[in-house]
Amino acid sequence: MAIEAINVVVAAERAAEKLRGDALAEARSIVAAAESAGKNEVEKAVNFAESQAQALCRKADDQGKEIAAEIADKVKDECLSLEENAEEKMSRAVAIIMERVMGRQ
Repeated sequence: MAIEAINVVVAAERAAEKLRGDALAEARSIVAAAESAGKNEVEKAVNFAESQAQALCRKADDQGKEIAAEIADKVKDECLSLEENAEEKMSRAVAIIMERVMGRQ
């Protein structure tokens, strides 16, 4: 009877040890799956952030090009206006100089 009790205790210890090993393996599997899922979510978030950053850069670049084109048009118009004014002033200056030179003779 004592041997049977010992055998029952040994069998119970072995069963408990197996259950503990199985539970540990399952816990490791769950942790690995969670880490993998977490890595996937982080990768998705990084990819999303990168695509958003690229889109913002493209938008900023397009806006910069538009602003640069507007400024270039304004500067071109101002240059043309300055050239026209310069031509008018040059014509008046030539006329005044010619008048003075001719007036001295």
